[in-house]
Amino acid sequence: MDIKFKPKFEHRPNVGKSLKIIPLGGVGDVTKNMYVYEYGNDIIIVDCGIGFPDEAMLGIDLVIPDVTYLQDKLNKIRGIVISHGHDDHIGGLPYLWPRLKAPIYAQKLTAGFIGAKFAEHRLPKNAIHTVNIDTELQLGAFRVSFYRVSHSVPDATGLVIETPVGRIVHQSDFKLDWTPIIGQPPDVGTVATVGKKGVLLMLIDALRSEKPGYNPSERTIQPTFERIESETRGKVIITTASSNISRIQQAINVAVEAGRRVALIGRSMEQNFQVARDLGYLQVPSGVIIAPDEIKRFPDAKLLLIIAGSQGQPTSALSRAANNDHRFVTIKKDDAVVFSADPIPSSESAQNALIDKIAKFGANVYYTAVNDALHVGGHAASEEIKVMINLVRPKYLMPIGATFKGMRAFSKMAEELGYGDDKVLLVEDGRVVEVTPSKAAVNGRVEAKNVYVDGLGIGDVGNVVLRDRKVLAEEGIVLVVVPVDAQTSKVAGEPDIISRGFVFEKGAEELLGRAKRVVEQSLNEHPESALDWRFARRHIEESLEDFFYRETQRHPMILPVVVEV
Repeated sequence: MDIKFKPKFEHRPNVGKSLKIIPLGGVGDVTKNMYVYEYGNDIIIVDCGIGFPDEAMLGIDLVIPDVTYLQDKLNKIRGIVISHGHDDHIGGLPYLWPRLKAPIYAQKLTAGFIGAKFAEHRLPKNAIHTVNIDTELQLGAFRVSFYRVSHSVPDATGLVIETPVGRIVHQSDFKLDWTPIIGQPPDVGTVATVGKKGVLLMLIDALRSEKPGYNPSERTIQPTFERIESETRGKVIITTASSNISRIQQAINVAVEAGRRVALIGRSMEQNFQVARDLGYLQVPSGVIIAPDEIKRFPDAKLLLIIAGSQGQPTSALSRAANNDHRFVTIKKDDAVVFSADPIPSSESAQNALIDKIAKFGANVYYTAVNDALHVGGHAASEEIKVMINLVRPKYLMPIGATFKGMRAFSKMAEELGYGDDKVLLVEDGRVVEVTPSKAAVNGRVEAKNVYVDGLGIGDVGNVVLRDRKVLAEEGIVLVVVPVDAQTSKVAGEPDIISRGFVFEKGAEELLGRAKRVVEQSLNEHPESALDWRFARRHIEESLEDFFYRETQRHPMILPVVVEV
């Protein structure tokens, strides 16, 4: 739905004298960005993202913000305004919108990404309103306007929020790229005009405040892709964030010049590509794109694959290909696998493990640790942040979207611009920033814990524990012990299966014997090299779950354990 006018809302008199700004995610943990602006009887929300589990969060798929604070204030929420289309800013909407039920406002590409997620979750897409860069929204006591910035996804914006206490600038993820691949350069003229009017507080992306200087332009990536393609006799396989439309366009450009066909691999990659292409953000000549099941029709030297899984996610298309478990993609010695993405803070080890696994195939693996020309940061470095602050000249600053060490580096950088400690608000999720016409200060706290999505539903860790207890009580547990040679990481003997609360072992030798063969078959599907045990554990779980349910109609908890010998 396109917005061509200022929507009207029933507005009740406000009784508050101060503005509250409450980050429910996005400070200290980088991801799951979500910010509540509250004045009296009116609330707006900026962004609603997801976070990603670390290795200690066993069984967790996603992390989303805690909206407990909003549960008794749902009638006050006038709208959810989205800054740009990355998952750490929009990915929480399918899980939280059914509770919030507020209209969503986003630029065209971002609205398209959200619409695809809502369709997948069978949610009403009429809740999503498409705005343009000139739109002004009157949302209760708040008037919101937009300005264009550059980032690693098109249609990224900064927000100007007019409030009864003063003007707030909410500058989420950005960088200063004067030659973007898609879209227009950042609109510093509008930013400067807003600054001249006077800005009380600026929330600003601080993720790369420790990095000196300026980021290179996104355009520097394509020559690197071209060099790798020219040196590769087999397939060129490029992995990047599925929302990095500019990077996808550059990969397609290289394929067209080299006469290679392009296949998009992975659900998120295919989905975002289709949205961007349908909306006119990708320029693709006819006949270049092929379906994944057509890959086998072409010689490897004529293929370029763009595949999901740049963070090393064990269920991603790239991880499955690296473990010979993908229906259409195999990785061979003459292939080049290009990681065109830096790991986010929680996924360094997962990405490194996947790179190591691919290297064992003999393929040429390119990644940013050895070639920094493969990725250009989407977040402003220190000099870019200084430019933005000097254009706006707010009275107070609040770094967002950064780790605590990043926020501390931001504070030191702000000192160079004349901002003392009392003018830089360093907060964490759940802290309340109270803003009056003359002052902004941290004052209070609300509940803002991590909320985990584990595939069965949405809830905190207590729900996951209760789920496990329920499974253990009703279905039992099966422990699969796999002996592994400590030197080669290969299977060193027959797996052992131990049952507790599932079937009585002495009465079910035949069943458990067949289960052993299922495990052996699962392991034997990867005979050519040492196994990726992160992947193998999941493969064993899936195989045994199917087997036991066919045989017993039960779902025991399955725990594969690798024992080095």
